[in-house]
Amino acid sequence: MHETADIAAPSGITPPTPTGSGAVDQAGAIWHALAELGVRDAVLAPGSRSAPLVYGLARPELEDRIRAHMRIDERAAAFTALGLSRHDPAHPAVVVTTSGTATAHLHAAVMEAHHSRIPLLVVTADRPAELREVGANQTTRQAGMYRSLVRFEADLPAPTARRATDVELRTAVSTVARALAAATSEHPGPVHLNLSFRDPLVPRVEPPVADAAGVLAAAGAPAADEDDHTTGESREVIVLTRRSRPVPPQPQPVPISSRTVVVAGDGAGPAARVLAEQHVLPLLAEPSSGAHAGTSLVPGYPALLAQVMADRGHPLRPDRAIVLGRPTLSRPVIGALLGADDVDVIVVDPHLDWADAARRARLVVPAAIGEDPGLAAEETNETDTTDTTDAAGASAGTDATDATDTAELAARRAHLAAWSRAAAQISSGLPRSWQQTAALAVWDASGAQDTLVLGSSSLVRDLEQHAGPISARVIANRGLAGIDGTTALAGGIALAQQDSRRGAADPGRVRLLVGDLTALHDLTGLIIGPEETRPDLDVVIVDDGGGRIFSGLEHSAAPPELLRRFFTTPHGTDLAAAAAALGAEARELTTDSLSTALSQPGPGLRVFVVVQEEHSTLSSTL
Repeated sequence: MHETADIAAPSGITPPTPTGSGAVDQAGAIWHALAELGVRDAVLAPGSRSAPLVYGLARPELEDRIRAHMRIDERAAAFTALGLSRHDPAHPAVVVTTSGTATAHLHAAVMEAHHSRIPLLVVTADRPAELREVGANQTTRQAGMYRSLVRFEADLPAPTARRATDVELRTAVSTVARALAAATSEHPGPVHLNLSFRDPLVPRVEPPVADAAGVLAAAGAPAADEDDHTTGESREVIVLTRRSRPVPPQPQPVPISSRTVVVAGDGAGPAARVLAEQHVLPLLAEPSSGAHAGTSLVPGYPALLAQVMADRGHPLRPDRAIVLGRPTLSRPVIGALLGADDVDVIVVDPHLDWADAARRARLVVPAAIGEDPGLAAEETNETDTTDTTDAAGASAGTDATDATDTAELAARRAHLAAWSRAAAQISSGLPRSWQQTAALAVWDASGAQDTLVLGSSSLVRDLEQHAGPISARVIANRGLAGIDGTTALAGGIALAQQDSRRGAADPGRVRLLVGDLTALHDLTGLIIGPEETRPDLDVVIVDDGGGRIFSGLEHSAAPPELLRRFFTTPHGTDLAAAAAALGAEARELTTDSLSTALSQPGPGLRVFVVVQEEHSTLSSTL
């Protein structure tokens, strides 16, 4: 089912004025269509074959409709676009590259977009058919290169050299509309347009020529050409196809027992919290779940869950787990809980690629409403869910915590309290490292208007074990849990947030928390050219000299010299100096001074490198 399309929106676009280049004509029509369809940002990397897309976007009528961002590194460009899309998936961003190896650098971002279900429009320029498979320079097999990952792909032939025909323009606009519809469909994700362009790649202009009166003719008009015999004729309006947006699915009943737990994986959203609180159930929420708050949240659950699932007779052992989002962090969740043969697993996911790593899910529903015979009927089952379903697909009916306590409700509250007490007791007994202290300082500094981006490192697991509720928006690349492009992704999110909240009294701050290896892997994400809008972004790097995460996995049993060289991988890099050399304001801090630094206002790109106190050089602001 879909919402009704906006019938007041323009149903067509005016064909571009011929430029003397069919490639530029087509590019102009594509950008005009994308602007009408809601695209607001485009991230481009430099190149020659993609030049028509630069000239097409540079038209004055598009200047205030699509913001252009330039990035030297194609991988950084792709993840910047992904960050822009993550901020507002209804208005996905476009990433543009030239042909050849440039296209390969987009692959990691396409993979993350696929697994995270984030709309992303990938546009790659290509050589025309006559130059493929003949050894032409900078030409490879680009068509279909992301085939297993994209929701839609098209390999558009090159338009006529001197002037794109009506059919070519109509085809390009129609294809763009299909691509954007697929990217923002019921199963959102990346799409790929491979655009062939043949020379000329730039608008053709005649040099000024004096007329009989000695007056120079205006420059900038397209050159006359024998192929341009239709110049001056009126061209038909290009129809722009719009597909109405998908609507959330209707909730379906799922059974609730007194020993049910709600698991909120990455991207679960507020539906997980609503479901848990309505039925007074323990909520085991990952930091990037979007549900890490509320009365049902059990902070510090991983260590407790490991104990609970190791003992079949444990008084807290669940008999059912309702899973929303994509659990990726905890082995006690993914293996011990969801893999247990005595736990009934129900998955709530509107897509066919639902998460079920243990392959034990008995039931999958697109959205859930609890069917709870243990509580009084008036508390759970008499609510009309037609008009009280929130955007995440969970019923917003009567909260059981507001009702008069019954015996069952009192037992649920006692059970939830037992979970919280046991988790807190175990967490308090765990050793606290300086890295965890740093991570918690960033977590605690993030308020309701802020966005916190987490890298894939030990730090996100530290937060899962030790962090309390949070009101900030928390985002992590958990689609593939890779470290690619993390800084660029956060930069894209920051650009989108500062644009959407421009003029707000408190626009909030975007902060990125990463380990040193993740930071090193995306140093080019710090490169923002002098003519580009700089993101308001704090990058907090916890520098402990390598990959601490491996010491917490089974590799910790490896011989020390092997663990250090091949897993921990010490780098010996002065990260503050490296960040400063790339144009960021950079400081080295200890955990004692981190909270103060985060609380100090300051626009632009700031890098805080946190080190253990005895290793600090306490470098001044560069």
